[in-house]
Amino acid sequence: MSKRFDGSQQALDLTSIHTDPDLVSLDIKVVLNRKTNMEAVIKIIEENIPQLTSLNLSHNCIQRLDELSELVTKVPHLKALNLSHNDLKSEHELDKLKGLKLVELWLVRNPLCDLFKDPSSYVSAVCQKFPQLLKLDGNDLPPHIGFDVETPTTLPPCKVSQCDAELSVVFCLFHRYYSVYDSGDRQSLLGAYHDEALLSLTTPYNVQNPSRSGLREYFKDSRNLKRTKDSTMRFHLLKHKRLNVVALLNELPKTQHDITSFTVDVNAYTVSSRLICHTLIVVDDKSKESTRAFSRVFITVPAVNSGLCIINDQLFIRMATTEQISRAFVAPAPTPSSSPVPTLTAPQQEMLSTFSLKSGMKLEWSLKCLQDNEWDLNKAAQIFTQLKTAGKIPDVAFLK
Repeated sequence: MSKRFDGSQQALDLTSIHTDPDLVSLDIKVVLNRKTNMEAVIKIIEENIPQLTSLNLSHNCIQRLDELSELVTKVPHLKALNLSHNDLKSEHELDKLKGLKLVELWLVRNPLCDLFKDPSSYVSAVCQKFPQLLKLDGNDLPPHIGFDVETPTTLPPCKVSQCDAELSVVFCLFHRYYSVYDSGDRQSLLGAYHDEALLSLTTPYNVQNPSRSGLREYFKDSRNLKRTKDSTMRFHLLKHKRLNVVALLNELPKTQHDITSFTVDVNAYTVSSRLICHTLIVVDDKSKESTRAFSRVFITVPAVNSGLCIINDQLFIRMATTEQISRAFVAPAPTPSSSPVPTLTAPQQEMLSTFSLKSGMKLEWSLKCLQDNEWDLNKAAQIFTQLKTAGKIPDVAFLK
């Protein structure tokens, strides 16, 4: 075996060991298909070359891999294993080696290779047993996409929010946010962002595509990682700290949003951190007669005083489709189940958000109080205080 060991490569070649001239001359026949012979070979490897990284056992009439399972613990650095030209009849034999972190494996000319309907099924089955495999039978495999988890990992339970209270806070946030955003003075958005907030903006604008000229003004701030290769530029385009975030927002074109086109989702919520994500999809804005659409993800945390503040903001701006343009800024007829908020004017929406935040009431109760008092904020606040003191406002009206 020492004659067959290459120390520079930490490789041991035991190809056709039963026909080795030195052994045959001594009338010794080493048959690795025999349990005692294979155990002896593994013991020699363990005691003399435990750092072995490559082992060639081809052309040895091997039918079972029971003894080779000990390689997992006794030769932990093994990366390449050649079992070609043997007599392995079942793919289940490979399960005995699943603990090995092989990157190269040869199985060609074993009966088990003929059991698969096509080459892709063969490759898929082997890769499931050895996920780190890079070469099979000498052929490069496609890059593996996955996670190398050393120990069993339990994912935290999913926490889904279905509480109207949380949704009311979200609605207050984005109605007030876009009211300020469209006002022309976006400096007031400073209060909407956390001190350590991050903002990234992307757009599919292409200077060679005139049909997307409406996105030109956003292009210089677009952080498309597929196109922005320079690490310094990537860092520069990711706005960090709320002053830098709002400074960028102030530079963007003036807009007018159609709140009735908002599609909103709260797709993550945790009680401990009050982490709320909401995605605004198919939102149309108008700027210089150009109608655009965008998707946005806000991640929010509790604000210092009350309500929420944005700690992460991802904005993707694109040209609106023909259908979106035809539906933009056409207020739908109200239905009994529709929220009344979208039919309000921008000042009324801002007043509703303010009153809801200060009173602690849900949007629908705040709306009723303002409507009953003819949208007089001071009068509504006075009536609210009287009714609350008298205990005439039910608990269900308040955000929890």
